[in-house]
Amino acid sequence: MAASVPASDDMSASDDDAAGSDDDTAAADSGQAGSTTDPATSTDTGSTTSDTVTVVGSSVQTRYGPVQVSVTFAAGQITDVQVLQVPGGHHESVQINARATPILAQEVVDAQSAQIDTVSGATYTSEAYAESVQSAIDQQG
Repeated sequence: MAASVPASDDMSASDDDAAGSDDDTAAADSGQAGSTTDPATSTDTGSTTSDTVTVVGSSVQTRYGPVQVSVTFAAGQITDVQVLQVPGGHHESVQINARATPILAQEVVDAQSAQIDTVSGATYTSEAYAESVQSAIDQQG
């Protein structure tokens, strides 16, 4: 597993001044392998061709807001994780989650499970992210 990476190092990064939901989408898309399934429109375990299935995990409430992901499986392997919801009510939360979510997604793909390290500075998001991933894995069976 990858070592924890401080999310607070990203605090000096430029800010888009966009709404939290736009930042959430950008965080979900950055640095990840593309998926042909749009997780925002997938609300169930509907399958597509080539044994590719995208499953939406449960929405997990944290003290800063909800976290929810969709997990794409191909031939029984996790191939992609996309963020559907992350806390975005505070400027700092947006920055932390923009840094943490791509790291968490890569850890899930690498580990092929929800047993991942937390990202330093994003403990609540990391724990809820893993719980949502586990929910999707459980639904996939």
